[in-house]
Parts: sequence; C-alpha cells; structure tokens
Amino acid sequence: MNHISIGRQGERLGEAYLREKNYTIYDRNIRLGRDEIDIIAYDKVQRTLVFVEVKTRARYDADFLPALGLTPRKKRALKRSAWKWMHKKGFDAPWRIDVMLVIGSKVFKHIRGMH
Repeated sequence: MNHISIGRQGERLGEAYLREKNYTIYDRNIRLGRDEIDIIAYDKVQRTLVFVEVKTRARYDADFLPALGLTPRKKRALKRSAWKWMHKKGFDAPWRIDVMLVIGSKVFKHIRGMH
C-alpha cells in the first residue's frame, strides 16, 4: 500500500473514531486553495467545530509523535484553512484544531486543541 492509500485509510478510521465519540462529521478531504483539511467535525459535548489533521503510520514507530508532524507552517496553513472554511460556510462558532495519530488499523492518539 502506498503512502496516499495509507493516509486515506487513516482518515477513514479517524472519521469512524469521531463518529463513535458522538461527533458529527461535516466534511472530509477539503481543499481550500493550496491547503487541505482532513476532517471537519462538530464536537457536540463541547459545542465546538473541530478541524482534524490525521497522521497515519502503517506500523508503530516509537520516535514519532503526532505533534512533531505539525510544523509551524502546517499549523498556519490549518488555521488559514479553518478560517476560509468557516467564512465560506457562514460559521461563527468556537473552533479548535485536533491532531489524530492512526497506527495500522486503529486510532492510537487524539490530541485536542493544537492551536
């Protein structure tokens, strides 16, 4: 399986995980100019719009942490994308950026509020 297929599989698993946690999924794989958002969801408990960056690995790597994959440049791009999406859809609500690490066939870690 190539890295694109692995990434898409991770996004599907991330979406399923969020649904299990009672999030509403609004969108997936959204391109906004040169930027992309993996998953856009709504956290019903916290009443917060959530933009999720999914990092996927085929197998466990002790040296990898999802936050390490989120460079300052990537954080800026995610924030810019979040603002564009909210403006385009007319949303004015609390929001956050989450990072999800998927390893193999399961969500290994979900880090809330990376911005």
